[in-house]
Amino acid sequence: MSNKRKFEDIRNLLFLILNYRQKSNSKQSSIGREISLSQKQYSRIESGEVALKLKVFLQIAYALKINPCDLLEESGLLKEFSPCKKTLKINQLQEEITELKRRNTVLEEILTSHPEK
Repeated sequence: MSNKRKFEDIRNLLFLILNYRQKSNSKQSSIGREISLSQKQYSRIESGEVALKLKVFLQIAYALKINPCDLLEESGLLKEFSPCKKTLKINQLQEEITELKRRNTVLEEILTSHPEK
């Protein structure tokens, strides 16, 4: 992965953090307080002015009640790795749903072709 691409994915990560914070109606100051940073320090992280350190990333994810793996995956930073457990579980459930729909269709066809007398 090129350095330019990595930078874009990190910007995506920061954008996701911003979006999740806004969706939770949290202010930068409250998240900052929760992770022992001022609002200004936190703002500089969200804007990409300063590097996002792993410890701070994990603290932010915890404060936002988001699995860090999901954030990394959504941002595109894990494209070169195998999927996170959540993604694997979602894929498995989608396959099960597809199979259940197929079985339901077969049962409906049987019931339609053999009406009770």
